[in-house]
Amino acid sequence: MEYKVIVSGFGGQGVLFAGKVIANAAAAMGYEVSWLPSYGPEMRGGTANCRIVISDKPICSPAAERADALIAMNMPSLTKFKDMTDGVIFTDQRFARFCESGSRVIGVDSGICGGGAEHDGLLNMVMVGAFATETGAITFSAVRTAIEKLAHGDAAARDIAAAVYGAGLVARKECVS
Repeated sequence: MEYKVIVSGFGGQGVLFAGKVIANAAAAMGYEVSWLPSYGPEMRGGTANCRIVISDKPICSPAAERADALIAMNMPSLTKFKDMTDGVIFTDQRFARFCESGSRVIGVDSGICGGGAEHDGLLNMVMVGAFATETGAITFSAVRTAIEKLAHGDAAARDIAAAVYGAGLVARKECVS
């Protein structure tokens, strides 16, 4: 089994952290994992992405030319990477209509992550929860373990709550396009 994921968005959206959570969750499940970040010199507002390869065998290359899943947290990322997957795309529901490929699209309402909402600023973790539930590439239990390892205290609790919310959206089919 080999599963490739691209997570992309603007710097400051938690793109690299989301990738680390996915990678650590897969590692906690006993898989071989590679996590390859890419980001510009601009921190907030610049582009960022990471590629994760999950495998039950040693990984020869961390490069993921084609992905089984794409998490695109903004429109420029969706435009850049949408043709690199025939699998599932997780993106803001406002952008889902721009996906013309044969991919399955999961549109998440980013409005739930803003305006003082409970999950404000946590779209990355909402997407990770949706990814885990929809793809089955990682278990939610492993996501929780990874978040507890990477974040601490209130931050970990907020991240877990946001991931639970994302998982629930997919389980209830509230965001499947």
